[in-house]
Amino acid sequence: MKKDVIIIGGGPTGSSLAINLAREGLDVQILEKAKFPREHVGESMLPYCYHIFEELGVLDKMKQNFSRKPGVTFSNPDGSQASHWCFDKVVDGPSSLSFHARRSEFDQMMLDHARSEGVDAQEEMQVMDVDLNAPGGGVLVKALHQGNKEVEISGRFLVDATGQDCFLSRKLGNQKRFETLNIRLALSAHWTDVKLTPSLANGNITIVHIGGEKSGWIWLIPLNDDRLSIGLAINMDYAQEQRKSLMKEHGVRNWQKELYLQEINNAPLVKEIIQNGSMAWEVVSNGDFSYYAEAKFGPNHAILGDAAAFLDPIFSSGIFLGMHSSKTIAPGIVAMLQKGDPSLIESGYKSLEGGYRVIEELISAFYDPEAINFPELSVSDGMDFNQMESAYTVYHMLLAGDFFNDSERYLKAISALRDSSMIEKYKNLKGHADEDSKKLVCAINPILA
Repeated sequence: MKKDVIIIGGGPTGSSLAINLAREGLDVQILEKAKFPREHVGESMLPYCYHIFEELGVLDKMKQNFSRKPGVTFSNPDGSQASHWCFDKVVDGPSSLSFHARRSEFDQMMLDHARSEGVDAQEEMQVMDVDLNAPGGGVLVKALHQGNKEVEISGRFLVDATGQDCFLSRKLGNQKRFETLNIRLALSAHWTDVKLTPSLANGNITIVHIGGEKSGWIWLIPLNDDRLSIGLAINMDYAQEQRKSLMKEHGVRNWQKELYLQEINNAPLVKEIIQNGSMAWEVVSNGDFSYYAEAKFGPNHAILGDAAAFLDPIFSSGIFLGMHSSKTIAPGIVAMLQKGDPSLIESGYKSLEGGYRVIEELISAFYDPEAINFPELSVSDGMDFNQMESAYTVYHMLLAGDFFNDSERYLKAISALRDSSMIEKYKNLKGHADEDSKKLVCAINPILA
């Protein structure tokens, strides 16, 4: 018996898509290569995830199990300059408080919720090959269960939600790079027994901007189990230069860990935070940032989430993009299966293009040495938040996740803050809080929390 839809990958993109499809009466199969729970990077989420969690029926579990995120702090390496962006300035109501979630727990919760909605989700299923032109129509998936048992599953429609594995786009040979974005290496680990800054203690994610040849950043994400996720993203060319010397001193297997420790300790703000701390797991490496699948769907298949496009994660957009894409494309998959009508899936992918373009431009602006520097945005005593120019408010909305509603307007705002004639105008904008800028944090309303 054929499944209606086979989804490769049981992460947030795959599980949320499965829930949406199962609610339409489709027989959905998830094939996940790992055994959950498994650790994963990407713990910080955007306010625009809030209503998706509500629609999927997991919002109460999110509130019970995970820490809240009221905003973002951008800092220079020594912490002498910082800007604090609070979501409640532009997002009304409880959705202004987003979440940080340890991914092992979050992904397990989402997969279990998909099962509760009638989805057949099987773990330890490593997909080895797919035939998109299987005899009798549809698709045929070949997988290994627990590394040794060969399994074949047939379906009417296949979805690649394999994240950075990019299973289908690699098989089809249609993966391309975002030419405007440099290749970067990410190294990350969890830490315990750290000394949190007031901003981190209050729930803000902190982004430490490191420029020059490194052209990168360090993230610090406070989790609810007294852990701090600390990650480093740097220019791949710089990483490869460091690799040569570090391998001579520390060996082939340890150079990435040594690079990670070297760079986070080179940022005085981070060094002070971790001075008495310890790593809770070994350093995880992720490279080859910023790519997209040139063809994202066909008559019997679709590619979603990080498998369809992956952008530098500096603005914590990954989980929202994956779940928003699943919500957007699900009706198109239903229409394809029930009516053979491709128009909904075509319009769905078209609607996603503008948002991805906005994020690409925002990331490019962050790394542009001639554009506005986020940590340098400071408090001006002479300007009230409500008197700000609209371009600053637009940036605030983008940091909250509003990528898809008015992409052309947002692209113009990003362009304005890359224009040297506009930069001085926006360097001293207020809108974060009323305290001294070095101690600024975003408020968490206990009623909303």
